[in-house]
Amino acid sequence: MLSTVLLLTACFDQSKTSKINIDGSASTDKSSKENLGIQTVERKLVKLPSTQDSAKQGIVLPEVKPLELEGTLAISGSQVVLPINQAIAQRFIEDGYPNKINLSGIDTVIGFKLFCEEKKVDIVSAVRPITSQESAACAKSGVESIGFPIATDAVTIVVSSQNNFVPNSLTRDELAKVFTAQKWSDVNPKWPNELIKRIVPSGAGAGGAVDLFAQAILKGNASPLMNAPNTVFYDFVEQLHSEALINPYMVGFLEYGSYQQNRDKLKAIAIDQVDPFLSGYPITRPLYIYVDAKAIRKRPEVEGFVNYYLTYVSEEVPSLGYFPVKPTVSDESKTKFLQVKGNKESLKEAGKKN
Repeated sequence: MLSTVLLLTACFDQSKTSKINIDGSASTDKSSKENLGIQTVERKLVKLPSTQDSAKQGIVLPEVKPLELEGTLAISGSQVVLPINQAIAQRFIEDGYPNKINLSGIDTVIGFKLFCEEKKVDIVSAVRPITSQESAACAKSGVESIGFPIATDAVTIVVSSQNNFVPNSLTRDELAKVFTAQKWSDVNPKWPNELIKRIVPSGAGAGGAVDLFAQAILKGNASPLMNAPNTVFYDFVEQLHSEALINPYMVGFLEYGSYQQNRDKLKAIAIDQVDPFLSGYPITRPLYIYVDAKAIRKRPEVEGFVNYYLTYVSEEVPSLGYFPVKPTVSDESKTKFLQVKGNKESLKEAGKKN
């Protein structure tokens, strides 16, 4: 793995949008795509030898030389995927990319609008596949959208680490009661006669987590949760972390990566004995990036970055609290990329190495 020392700052404006500008150049010229309100970030890098030649399994994409690429890249979409985009962008710059990569975390819907209709971003990150309406909007604008699965996220149910009565696993029926009942004793008479304080995500950064939870636990109906007493909806996950520190009777859900970073404050609850990190966990969401196939063919910086992304994303995601896609899915994405690129020789060579 590439080791780095980075000093990065991210800011949040009143629209609850995460914005980062990673700049590989010494220039302070502003890109035409900086109308997203993206702010400059200072960084210091310790460049170690590249792992470009490390042994890989499955389809092997052509080597990318970031130093030889020109042009600014803009990436937007779901806040859930922002940490992955940031990690790949940092690594790309550390391997020599001399220009700017503008990153913003808004949400999937707005990301596709910027990508398909306004053509203000080169890559959009998403917590779901593109819809037929979004595909039509892309086609109308001349954008040939193509998606690549990059990772999987597990929406993790948590209680405070101070909670000493809820077991490490609950059934779906028990969880349905926990997220709709008034008191813990209403779920189990052996539990405290205390109000259940629910802390659940809302807003742009939620990535459809409430709907995913409802599908898995509430038979597809989110209304009982949304209307349950003593329920608080958070915009920033730090609100959940803070509540866990002071209230042993809280419960909520969040991204697995955020849980991993705050295990001293939180206790994860398995569902029917299945932990979030195990196959078969019922509340997961695939994560994607979407790119204009025309840009892959016509713009070397887009082609190079997507090539690099697909090469290294499975190495990066575990340390960020996500789960890599299956090797077969990764190979399918790499093959699709080579087909879009139109490089038959690269496709044949990749087949030989498989």
